[in-house]
Amino acid sequence: MNHPDRIRMGYAEGRHGQVHYRELGQGTPLVLLHWAPSNGRQYEALMPAFAARGFRVLAVDIPGYGRSHKDTSGWSCAQMAAEIAAALTDLGGVERGCVVGGHLSAAIAAELAIAEPARWPRIVLDGSPTLTREQMATLMSAFAGLSPAWSASGSHKTFAWDMTERFLHEWNPDYHASAANFATHYSYMADYLQMGFAPIRAFIDPDAPKGGLATYDAAARWPLVPAQVLALTAEREALRPGHALAMSLLRHAREHEFAGIHPLLVAERGFEYVSVIADFLGETS
Repeated sequence: MNHPDRIRMGYAEGRHGQVHYRELGQGTPLVLLHWAPSNGRQYEALMPAFAARGFRVLAVDIPGYGRSHKDTSGWSCAQMAAEIAAALTDLGGVERGCVVGGHLSAAIAAELAIAEPARWPRIVLDGSPTLTREQMATLMSAFAGLSPAWSASGSHKTFAWDMTERFLHEWNPDYHASAANFATHYSYMADYLQMGFAPIRAFIDPDAPKGGLATYDAAARWPLVPAQVLALTAEREALRPGHALAMSLLRHAREHEFAGIHPLLVAERGFEYVSVIADFLGETS
């Protein structure tokens, strides 16, 4: 039985394997690409609100993450975008739509628009990865000392918990694990472990094959984005230092800054996040 008000899950065929997605609603296709190292689950609470605004919402697990295939060693953001594009073609009905990408997936959203301008006339870059090499090094220093490698000290036993605590604190500077947020922490830890060992190692191990944001040159790619862009940031957003540069490089962009912590991380502010994005994507000019 089909339940139109219930999120359904499925797989579409990419060129290298299956890509997992969540779907809800009817109307203009809206592809939601999650922050790393989460997956499409990150948007589940907001999908009904987007669907109510007239979108066919597709929250995709980026290849290498969630339940999507893990054959992504050393992939660039452009390769990830090509795989998602192939999966959406296989899924059907996504000849023209909108994309929201956050953090790592902002680069993937940009690459989708560069590769197929007519297919993606409007995109949202939520947290722009337009950081200098020094800024990126500072950001990644928060994860120093963590490794998925076997350790005689036994640190590998707590690696997933510790890494989750650190990336959640990077997203929200006020975050500290507690009994009150244990369920949230555990859900993101489960997301993290769904990446699989190779992608986890690539994220933190300096000797692992690099791809994604580690080798992405946003400053060179942003001027090539032909789409109308909404560039989002927040006062206490880890990637905010790159926002001004992104705005200077994007050809057709407007900006919106959320007050305080990013609203995607605050359940009570989800309506604010949906409203800003849906209003932009619903424009006809």
